[in-house]
Amino acid sequence: MTSRTVEVLVTDEFKTWFFGLNESDWEAVVRNVHYLELLGASLGYPRSSALRGTRYPIRELRIQSGGRPIRVFYAFDPKRNAVLLLGGHKIGKGFYREHISIVERIWEEYLREQENECRQKEDGP
Repeated sequence: MTSRTVEVLVTDEFKTWFFGLNESDWEAVVRNVHYLELLGASLGYPRSSALRGTRYPIRELRIQSGGRPIRVFYAFDPKRNAVLLLGGHKIGKGFYREHISIVERIWEEYLREQENECRQKEDGP
């Protein structure tokens, strides 16, 4: 059986968050994204879980760094690429409530951009 790695794409919002991390958090995120790349949709709990309260099949990477929880929100696009949408340090009870609407907006924008690119390819130059 051959394994196929999943292509991991990132949004601008994810990049901005990611490049603001300290070194140990950065390394923890990279390590867990590598698991996602290797295992794709079969990456399960405790490393990944479905995000509740969203209209979309968005998931989260569940990361620990220095005893603090970090979450990276991601989804699989129609081409089965893993798209890293946004990350955050899980602090306080309102963490998910605060992030879900942002993540949904980023995902909707990503899907619109992909649809527009597809239409442009179909329409030609």
